[in-house]
Amino acid sequence: MMRSRSASMLAVAFLLLGCGAKSDSKQASVFPESNEVSGWSKVGETRTFEASNLWQYIDGDAEKYIRAGVQKTLTADYRYGDSIEATADVHVMATADGPRSIMDSESAADSQSLALGDAARLYGASLIFRKGRYFVRLVAYKQSPEVGKALVELARRIERKLEQQVSK
Repeated sequence: MMRSRSASMLAVAFLLLGCGAKSDSKQASVFPESNEVSGWSKVGETRTFEASNLWQYIDGDAEKYIRAGVQKTLTADYRYGDSIEATADVHVMATADGPRSIMDSESAADSQSLALGDAARLYGASLIFRKGRYFVRLVAYKQSPEVGKALVELARRIERKLEQQVSK
């Protein structure tokens, strides 16, 4: 019984490899691990949504991303110190035109432009930027004077990780 179970598990592993199953390690590497950015801890595993099931994550806005050419969305949760929870989303697009169209569709009102990626805006407790074919959104779930600075630090590290992905 044990031998057939091991053989079955091995067969499933080979099937997955043969079907082109992708390792999450490359995808997850776009997100900093805990303490890679001072004060920030990654909470839980990175989640991936393909274009076909993106509506399960961003119901109501998924069509906008699909029209822009999203291939997949990676998302991870973070905690800053003991007080701020945030989510980081990296939308991987087919071309650099996708992130540009998403960014152009976002209101610039009440935002501050940042020197980050190809273009970036900070809106108090959220930050968006585009870098090549990536569109990144960080959202903190608390307003405080330190949130903006903390989000910028996390965003800068994500930007560096995206640059490493492009150079591989």
